[in-house]
Amino acid sequence: MEWKYWGEPFAKGYMATEGKHPALRIATGIWKAVQSMPVYIEPEDVIVGDPIPHAIVKYTFGAGIHVDRDLAQKYLAEEKDDAIRSELNRILEYFENKSTCEIFDRSLSEYEKRCIEMKVFWAGRWGGHTLLDYDLLLREGTIGLRQRINQRMVRAQNNDEREWLQSLILICHAFEDFALRYAARAREMLDSETDPDRRRELLSIEAVCRRVPMYPATTWREALQAFWFAFVFDNIDSPGRFDQYMYPYFRHSLDSGQITRDEIQQLLEKLWIRFERVRAWNLCIGGQTADGEDATNELSYMILDVAKKYGYQAPNLTMRCHKNTPLSLWDKAIDVIASGIGMPALYNDEAVIPAMLRFGIPLPDARDYAMNGCNQIDIQGKSHMGLEDGELNLLKCLELALNRGRCRLTGQQLGPDTGDPREFKTFDQVMAAYKKQVEYFTRLLTDVANRSQKIYAEHAPDPFRSLLVSDCMEKCRDFKDGGPRYNHGQILTEGIANTADSLAAIKRLVFEEKRISMARLVEALDKDFEGHEDVKNILDANVHRYGNDDDYVDSIAVEIVGHFFSELMKYRTYRGGIYGGGCSTFVRAPEFGMYTGATPDGRYARTPVADSVGPCQGKDRKGPTAVLNSVAKVDHTLAQSGYVLNLKFNKSLLQSYEAKQALRDLIRTFFMKGGQQIQINVLSADELIAAKREPEKYRNLVVRVGGFSAYFVDLNSALQDDIIARTAHGL
Repeated sequence: MEWKYWGEPFAKGYMATEGKHPALRIATGIWKAVQSMPVYIEPEDVIVGDPIPHAIVKYTFGAGIHVDRDLAQKYLAEEKDDAIRSELNRILEYFENKSTCEIFDRSLSEYEKRCIEMKVFWAGRWGGHTLLDYDLLLREGTIGLRQRINQRMVRAQNNDEREWLQSLILICHAFEDFALRYAARAREMLDSETDPDRRRELLSIEAVCRRVPMYPATTWREALQAFWFAFVFDNIDSPGRFDQYMYPYFRHSLDSGQITRDEIQQLLEKLWIRFERVRAWNLCIGGQTADGEDATNELSYMILDVAKKYGYQAPNLTMRCHKNTPLSLWDKAIDVIASGIGMPALYNDEAVIPAMLRFGIPLPDARDYAMNGCNQIDIQGKSHMGLEDGELNLLKCLELALNRGRCRLTGQQLGPDTGDPREFKTFDQVMAAYKKQVEYFTRLLTDVANRSQKIYAEHAPDPFRSLLVSDCMEKCRDFKDGGPRYNHGQILTEGIANTADSLAAIKRLVFEEKRISMARLVEALDKDFEGHEDVKNILDANVHRYGNDDDYVDSIAVEIVGHFFSELMKYRTYRGGIYGGGCSTFVRAPEFGMYTGATPDGRYARTPVADSVGPCQGKDRKGPTAVLNSVAKVDHTLAQSGYVLNLKFNKSLLQSYEAKQALRDLIRTFFMKGGQQIQINVLSADELIAAKREPEKYRNLVVRVGGFSAYFVDLNSALQDDIIARTAHGL
């Protein structure tokens, strides 16, 4: 729906509360926006509710207070009403230097900006995903939540605490009004509706919206609607363990005869259509209960069926697996994967839960983990784990180690001078220089990430998330200021395979076989191999490549991943937790590669780095088992933020029952060896090439990217080429 001016109520509500607690100002702005927003119910809608419409000034969980200055200038150029133009200019003047991301950007030094621009790392600026306690909302409603707030208000120790708690009360009212506006809209539509079936549906919509989220949900439909209202009111994040907190309502409505199984299915499908419309993030099924029992239920299977039926890119479906996961659920998941939608991604409880324990999360809560955003790991309703706080380019660190800390592309001094590589006499000196760069930038990026966290805590608190994440209310501390039970941070990484391959090449070809001198290698890298084709050929012919079950290079991958993730754990977040690591490339493999010079794995400058934790494109030559064996050698319990492996299989080889069983057993074996996660594209290279050439014919082709699924034709050309280049396996 095209944006149009609707009064900038958030901005006005915020401006009218000058001097109040920032959380109270934000809650006031959101409530004013709810009272003024246009409300639509489409003819096919059964579950209703859309995010608060776009405005020039708004609040979101990811960007805090955001000012869309480009939109403002566009609107000012088109607006003829002088009064509106004057009002907008007044608002823009007031919010000068108040946008959360702008405050963060101004906090960066010129040096930090250069390092971020050249993709050595990025950190901060993003407010982070979370998983709300939807179960709490469904059980208590906002009436029950307000009672909790009022009880806590009695013990408030100062005006700051009182105003912060008032922001939670205010956001409850805003949330209730959000639902009631849809109830009123359904009532209005009855005046012009003549179809008796649609009239009955509108009456049902009105009745449901007058009950939830104010009162506890009692039926499957009420639970779906209450969930959906919270989901869109929070501005579209991740549902988390949907089959767990929704199942009691599924079971009660079915057992009581209130609804048939077909009607339950129809409502779930309506929700799925809604998920696609708003591009929802991560929904998780399966796993274990808090006491370690298998958590699979009928809804788990039904969700897989719906995902296969529609083949959408959203929600980003994931499935938790453990030693007692029923084979029937495995088989259904493999069948959905074989359909080619790139989902569900599969996670191994036997690796993830120990990773959570390593970070001090007690076993019952560790068992309640779910994925968020692309694939990051979170504890449902109890944490702010960053998701994501930053990312380090390991391959760029190696580039700097081999160039005295200077960027090979620009000549800028970005890292410390770790010595002239041409004078290194041993491979250990190379590794020491590389690790020094990693350690230097790990400290720098965590400093920047903490600065960002402080800015969000002070300028962009989140009253709605504070309402629905454990311990915030009791502590009287905001979701973004250490209020949740767990406040760890998550830093991702890029270029694992390229870095391991490059170090293996230096070790073997420079120091052991002495086929290339370090001076020749450095010169070849400086020239992007132009005039040094002989060096390029020697590097390309190096047989030690990560992803081929080769201990020579795999041991280096183990060392560099363990080094970085262990280094991260030395640092604490501003929120009060510990930093952990992970690998989820999102769409950044081509982007990070664009800013990285030529490297000793034979990679040309400005070409993509390796996707996720898998091998370099086309360098795995021994099949999927070898890839999985290489990846499993790393200790995945060190990866607290998701350790993503993308595999691609030829569609023609996954049509038979026997082939699907072979894929299932392959993944289960990988998990028994300690693998944490795997996600699979089932595609043909010909189909991808054709889709790039004639996108209009392949509008619905879904592919797995770097932790999420997307329509292939919507990706940029570099990312499309990267996906095409990934090795396609048979079984």
